[in-house]
Amino acid sequence: MVRRAFPILILVLVGVAALFPSFLWGPGATHSHQYNYMWTAHFGEQMAAGHLYERWLPRSFEGLGSPTFYFYPPLAYWITGGIHALGASIFQSINLGGLLLVLGSGLSMYAWLAERGTRPLTGAILYMLAPYHLYDFYVRGALAEMTAFLWLPLIALAISWLPRRRGMLLLAASYAGLLIGHLPLALLTGLFLMAPLVVAKIWRDRSSLPPAILGSALAVLLAAFYLLPAMTLQDEVSTAMLWGTDYRASEWSIWTSSFELFPCLALALILLAWPAQSIWTGIAVVTALASVGLIPFLWHISVLDKVQFPWRAFCIVEFAAVTALMQYRPRPLILAATGVLLLFPYAFGGLLGAAFLRKPVDYALIERIEPDAPEYLPAGFDLSRVRENDHWTDVSRWRDLPRGDHVRVQRDGPVVLGRSAFPIWRVMRDGEPVPSDGPLMHFDARPGVYHIERVKIWQERWGAAISLAGLMFLMLSLVLPRAISLLSKFPAYSPLPALSDRPYSGGLGRSRASGGEL
Repeated sequence: MVRRAFPILILVLVGVAALFPSFLWGPGATHSHQYNYMWTAHFGEQMAAGHLYERWLPRSFEGLGSPTFYFYPPLAYWITGGIHALGASIFQSINLGGLLLVLGSGLSMYAWLAERGTRPLTGAILYMLAPYHLYDFYVRGALAEMTAFLWLPLIALAISWLPRRRGMLLLAASYAGLLIGHLPLALLTGLFLMAPLVVAKIWRDRSSLPPAILGSALAVLLAAFYLLPAMTLQDEVSTAMLWGTDYRASEWSIWTSSFELFPCLALALILLAWPAQSIWTGIAVVTALASVGLIPFLWHISVLDKVQFPWRAFCIVEFAAVTALMQYRPRPLILAATGVLLLFPYAFGGLLGAAFLRKPVDYALIERIEPDAPEYLPAGFDLSRVRENDHWTDVSRWRDLPRGDHVRVQRDGPVVLGRSAFPIWRVMRDGEPVPSDGPLMHFDARPGVYHIERVKIWQERWGAAISLAGLMFLMLSLVLPRAISLLSKFPAYSPLPALSDRPYSGGLGRSRASGGEL
């Protein structure tokens, strides 16, 4: 028992040490500090009131409201909001949420490397302290992107278990977690990590193909409650803001990235992975080159251009490089060269992170005006009112518009409400719907009392139903094998071997001597 608990204790201490400056002085004025603050507060308040997944943010844009979480994945803010709902302050919730994500990534990396028998504790520590890992928290404040670090090792572990049933089930659960954690990284993971691993697995065992397809499809079903609204409602908001200047992957390259950060990091990770000469070397090298724009025309592919920043893929590069590094004993020259190269991203990220921790933030102003992300403004909104330097939106001209759920009209004429138009809102009078339009809700009125009602749209209903069906299938897949094992005692019964499990006694504290296998 003590032997199994020792790695967990070490990883907890490493996580606390990694985030200790933020617990003392942070969280800092990161690229996403205002969103982390507002969204953690929103989820905390709603979860404390019993609402697990409230997608509409009523206070955003000075009370105009925003459908932010019809589009933004919820996982990171379920974590920070849940902590806030338990009584922690918003700052404590963000720090503790970051700690849980860093620790979770270390535990999942340990499980992955323990299965391979390749120095799991060392690899898990290196993974937790990797430069982009820390940069994501201290500089970018990218809590959603940080969830990917947790799922990547579990996805690789699941694929290594195929065609066994537990491999299919873990693939479904872990990729679904990534889909509701960070959609652009789910796309990049499918291309740069899952595709080569599955192809390599099928090359050795063709029976792995059906469970790989089934697991991936089940992941999409499990995440449908989020994916269906996010994919079908984009015409209702200002999605052009998502892919404006500096927000298209095709505009970034090694010439536009800070040399001391991404190119140095890419070269260092390639050097670490190269001696392994395995599939992990290939994944690390290809993804690192893609991350700094050195694969021609790749980011001009429309769907990939929409991931915004190619260097998001460094999450995958760091995972692949650490996995490769744990397969061999590096020579001193390799360690020295990579150490010199890594000094630059660590110093760059460290100096920026320290500056952000010291930078004052007017959180009272953020609470008053709730400057949400402008891409969630209603379609047709005047985007010239969005400031270029910080993307805050000036909505002062609409401060005096009515924002309640009931409006009394004294005379005929148009009525404009202080609420962003979105399909979940419907204007009613005497029990009958009244046509309304956007970008701020407005309608032609005659004297009387009008009510603004919220309706559940088909995307929410169907998404929830599909996810429930996927969850039921997942649960049945966990329960049925026990019944199958009983039925298999009868000679006439023969279960499908591709999805059967073989005995396994592994766990967090045990390793397999499988070395460099997938």
